[in-house]
Amino acid sequence: NLPVHYWLVRHLYFPCIRAGLSKTSAMFMVFFFSAVMHEVLISVPFHMIRPWAFWGMMGQIPLVILTKYVDKRRPGSSFGNISFWVSFCFVGQPMACLMYTIDYWKQQSVTTTTLLQEGIITHMINTTAAKIMSTEL
Repeated sequence: NLPVHYWLVRHLYFPCIRAGLSKTSAMFMVFFFSAVMHEVLISVPFHMIRPWAFWGMMGQIPLVILTKYVDKRRPGSSFGNISFWVSFCFVGQPMACLMYTIDYWKQQSVTTTTLLQEGIITHMINTTAAKIMSTEL
């Protein structure tokens, strides 16, 4: 992620600052651009546009503000590190994966009855094989 971070700082954050935007506005622009790109990278493979990755990225802005506030009040605390890892590993990504999976199943008209009868893995293999066979013909 460091190469992407450096690229965003060099090509988006600093040009926004030079254009007269405040640091907060420049940070918002970077998060907004990153959120749009995350959504594109998720939406293209799934062939569906949903807001989950976008809102997941934009939801980090209040977390940054809260972390900076706590760091001013309690310098050197681990609150920022802990809040990032909890939101990233236990809330954000698992929730986004579930939301995209549910939307994908709805798009493919998969019912819970189908999944319970066939099993998730078997259903995925069968649908993938059917798609491959239909494109080869």
